[in-house]
Amino acid sequence: MVLAAAVAVALAAGCAAPNTAGFTVGVEADAEGNLQDVLQVDNAKVARLLTVEDLIVGQTRNGLMKANVKLTSRMNKTYTAQSKFAWFDEDGVEIDPDGDPWRPLVLHGKETKTIQGVAPTAGAASFKLRIRAGERTRWIVD
Repeated sequence: MVLAAAVAVALAAGCAAPNTAGFTVGVEADAEGNLQDVLQVDNAKVARLLTVEDLIVGQTRNGLMKANVKLTSRMNKTYTAQSKFAWFDEDGVEIDPDGDPWRPLVLHGKETKTIQGVAPTAGAASFKLRIRAGERTRWIVD
């Protein structure tokens, strides 16, 4: 969709920024308070392996912001990554930065998954879903 096209454009432009090891997708409010899609690519390799298919923002019955981000793996084999939601107030200040841990994200060949998140407080006005490369885990059985 539109966000998938934005990922391709950002990759073609070679956009990069410090401090993350993957890419960030989300929404933030503009000067008039309207939500705008956000895409930041910090690791072109990670961004090439995943496609953002859809981004849906809504509210729970309790008035908390919720987000659904649909990702598809472009690989034929299993890809391991990590994801983490960051929630921001109307001033752009991150709410409880240590509250949501990095979570494993495993996508099998060409699989599509929807990552869901709910804001920790009603004061959340925007969010970002951060994706970074994960580590492969070996199971050792005695």
